[in-house]
Amino acid sequence: MLYAPFNPDFGSQFEFAVTALEACGATIAPDLERRQLGFACRADQSAYVAAYRAYLDQTLAGSNAARFIGSSEHIHAWLVTPDLIAALDRFLCARFSEVRYLLYLRPQDELILSSYSEAVRRGEGQDFQTYLARHMRLSHWSRLKLWHQVIGRARLDLRLTSPDVLVAGDLLSDFCHAAAIDAYGLTRPPRVNEALSAAEIALRRRLNRVLPVLGRDGRLHPLYRLALRRLAPLIRGNAGRLGLSDAERAEIMSRNHADNEKIRKRYFPRRAMLF
Repeated sequence: MLYAPFNPDFGSQFEFAVTALEACGATIAPDLERRQLGFACRADQSAYVAAYRAYLDQTLAGSNAARFIGSSEHIHAWLVTPDLIAALDRFLCARFSEVRYLLYLRPQDELILSSYSEAVRRGEGQDFQTYLARHMRLSHWSRLKLWHQVIGRARLDLRLTSPDVLVAGDLLSDFCHAAAIDAYGLTRPPRVNEALSAAEIALRRRLNRVLPVLGRDGRLHPLYRLALRRLAPLIRGNAGRLGLSDAERAEIMSRNHADNEKIRKRYFPRRAMLF
């Protein structure tokens, strides 16, 4: 098995999504990733993709591995049209005899809480109720249809993050099982990018209004990092998580029920509910 991330410091392999964007004449939208990858202009993105193509082709030429594994949440986040998905698939199919995609779906109520935490981490200042009102509708089906349209169902392995269906109730164990990876002897990585506590969210929202969040390299701005360190004692010991009321959770699942049912019937007919 071969796992060869182009940027080992990142948890997600940006290179897959960026390659597809470049092939379609598009550029990265989020400012954070542009800074992290050092893209000051379009030419920087083009050079990055050219370097990745050369790196991947050279790596594959020097390997006799039977399987190549890649992992990137940005494939799903950024490749939102059939053309973009097809561009990635062409790139991969030109290099591998068989290409399969493994996609995990997360319950919308969990996803909204997580995405709000990430939005605040990136500099968002709005309160949670405002964010919730805008994001209650999160259709997994609308995105899944695009993948069906481009690559078909046979090459797509759809899985859920719900503990009751994960192998050993654990995401990493499930991924290894689905990808036919022998996990024996492998080091389990520590959890990273945990959701912010409610107190951390409140503190960062205030800082986001008055300080730059990101430096040129995509990391926390030195002034922002200093402010967090100085103010951290004020919230120490207050690790309670942001949560949803029963009514809010019910409303989220109600708004997404019809599309969730389409997925359940096609992929998980034995389940009473998708989530």
